[in-house]
Amino acid sequence: MNETLPAIDVRSVTFADAPDLHKLDYSFETDRIYTLRVYGKLAQNEDALQSLDKPAIAFELWETAVDPPIYKSFREYEHKLEEVETRLRSVEGGYVALAGGQIAGAVLLNVERWRSVARIEDIIVGRQFRRYGIGSLLLNCASDWARNRGCWAIVLETQNVNHPAIQFYLRNGFEAWSVHQHFYPPGLIEHEVAIFMGKKLR
Repeated sequence: MNETLPAIDVRSVTFADAPDLHKLDYSFETDRIYTLRVYGKLAQNEDALQSLDKPAIAFELWETAVDPPIYKSFREYEHKLEEVETRLRSVEGGYVALAGGQIAGAVLLNVERWRSVARIEDIIVGRQFRRYGIGSLLLNCASDWARNRGCWAIVLETQNVNHPAIQFYLRNGFEAWSVHQHFYPPGLIEHEVAIFMGKKLR
């Protein structure tokens, strides 16, 4: 059975979009994650008297299968409409994608002026609207927004457990620029590794 693709439109995000964004289900499930391995003479688990031809410290991300698969819902962190509204107040710009007139996803943006880079604060696509190219369309809009503000790059932060998102960013020209193994505060996600990705804008 051939599924008819809905008409996809994009417009600037507004504060009035908060209720529809709050309703979106942007959870994900994955049977793969990236495991961080740190080694070298500056790592705590290595002998500091290694030979000079070995790395002082190395960070490697290894693709790792997980069973059972991981299911993660970001709604647990923004479960109130007021939190979505606060998020919208804190950004300088962004876009929503509409599929058949219904809000299907969004990208929210700020500029780090001292570095002249645009930072993606959030990019979400509802589960039922994936595979329509909406995420890539939103990234393209975000890149244009960044260029128009004189930014040389666009950056974002994701997590090692979000294998689908990392693969998506890689397909769209982003690279892993750095990792932070103690980025998140104590609690539900303190064990996760932050992966900072970026894309230079030509």
